[in-house]
Amino acid sequence: MMGSTMANYTKELGLTSLFVHNKYRSNIELIGLILEAVKNNDITRYPLMRYTSINYSQLKKYLGRLTEIGFIETHEKDGQVLYRASEKGFDFLRQYYVLLGMLLNTYTRNKPPEAICQEAKCHSPKERQSFTTRFAAP
Repeated sequence: MMGSTMANYTKELGLTSLFVHNKYRSNIELIGLILEAVKNNDITRYPLMRYTSINYSQLKKYLGRLTEIGFIETHEKDGQVLYRASEKGFDFLRQYYVLLGMLLNTYTRNKPPEAICQEAKCHSPKERQSFTTRFAAP
């Protein structure tokens, strides 16, 4: 999961083009990505850079801020600094996913599932079925 250079959540959730058709990500999205990467295990900076697809200076800035506000905890092991999500970070991540779900529901409510699937580049009938079932308006 950590080996991909593209942000993994876009592939897993089919979000490659649902909202904005550009390459820029918001601060909130980057914070969510970083917290997602550190939520299950201790991780060093290099795998974090790969997972989030951001450069070292950006990552350093975000890690400093997230540590300062208590979303990320750090500790040292074998001379390396390791990062993990704190309870406060988990709380933020839960709320982030609630908000993301609300945005997806609002976005998909006014579009037919086939159009959404086409935007997300569903290729096979099985992908289309899975995607339209997951994101179709109730």
